[in-house]
Amino acid sequence: MKINQLCALPLAFVALTACSKGPGSTASTTSTSSVAAAPASYTPRIGIGVSTNSRTCIAIQNGNLSAGTVITLISPLSPATFTPATVSGVAQQACPLTQNVDTTVSNYNVTPQGSVQKLIPMIAVLGNPPITFNTNNVAQTDLDQNGQTETFRACSADNGIHLTVWRGAPLQGSLLWHGYYYEASNPGIGPACSPAEMPAS
Repeated sequence: MKINQLCALPLAFVALTACSKGPGSTASTTSTSSVAAAPASYTPRIGIGVSTNSRTCIAIQNGNLSAGTVITLISPLSPATFTPATVSGVAQQACPLTQNVDTTVSNYNVTPQGSVQKLIPMIAVLGNPPITFNTNNVAQTDLDQNGQTETFRACSADNGIHLTVWRGAPLQGSLLWHGYYYEASNPGIGPACSPAEMPAS
């Protein structure tokens, strides 16, 4: 995938709404849970990030991040990895993740504290939760510090990669957050998506 195949426009973060997967789709994220109050709490805490040849950036529905804010970049594609990072400032250009404009999101340039793969979408989580890996190399943490484990997953679908955060095991627990990374010629770098990873609009 070449970066010029992507329009440098922000992704949409819409609670309980998913993106369509066609070439003209708007990338989106979905927060959903069996607990009614959950969507509002996850949407401003989780976004999508990517590293290009010139910068690493994130798009998130949170306009209150300042330089120095700590985040964690999680790549759930196997082998799963995570990298601490800090916000370096508001991005002058949108993070190149999607096709269509969504003015509800904010874009930030970030500085990773280690190397990250180029042009591979990552889940950006505010703060520095302790990330561990289970026996299946699935990244996991306790985002709410309530004794319940959240897990991170990525899968490939038509024209892009779907990123998800689950309470409990991926595909078995409750879907908490969903994001979509547009890619014009998806190389199928992750497992094929199941319907549960592509919430219907």
